[in-house]
Amino acid sequence: MGNVLKSIRLDNYILKAYYKAFIVVYVIAIIIGIIAKIPALTVAIVVVITAPFIGTYFSVYEKNNLSKLYGILPLGKFEVVIGRYLYALFLSIINGIVSGILAYIISLFLNKGMDRLTFITYLSASFLYFCLFIAVQFPIYFKYAFSKVYIFSNLPFYLVFVIGAYILNKTDILKSLSQIIQYFTSHQNMIWVTGIGLGLILLIISCPLSYLIYKKNEL
Repeated sequence: MGNVLKSIRLDNYILKAYYKAFIVVYVIAIIIGIIAKIPALTVAIVVVITAPFIGTYFSVYEKNNLSKLYGILPLGKFEVVIGRYLYALFLSIINGIVSGILAYIISLFLNKGMDRLTFITYLSASFLYFCLFIAVQFPIYFKYAFSKVYIFSNLPFYLVFVIGAYILNKTDILKSLSQIIQYFTSHQNMIWVTGIGLGLILLIISCPLSYLIYKKNEL
């Protein structure tokens, strides 16, 4: 456990210089939340952007040839991998808390109470997206050089967004899902359970896969 904490601290130290970029993210999220008059949207924007930000770790790792550093550190491969996942999870939680506070401030500024259902939905959906992003990209980045697969690894997420927008615009899928939507509206706690539960399951599945890939590459 001690080495896992060391791995988390090392990841934090490597990306610490880039944290100032979140100031820009917070400002953009605040502006969009105010313009859209949806304070909870601030949370979704910040949490979603946190995922590709963490992916830049692999870019820093590659550019600075940190494989040599990790090669001499007393850290096992599993400790490095699980530390990376926990670091990503902790950063998403911290940004979720910060953006939640910002969303509350925005709701006061707009003199508009923040709807609980809307807040839960945006937070749960963005966390699920964050976990999906990490679960898919981390194994890829542990396998291949960041510079070679960056565009390829992001393409599926853009395609899902475009295809999803097209389906929503051209079909009546929302009407067919009305009963499901009504159920979640009546059982708001299930939104938490579904979004956070599925997100954590994705990370739990992805982490051992990344470890096997990382271990095989090193061998």
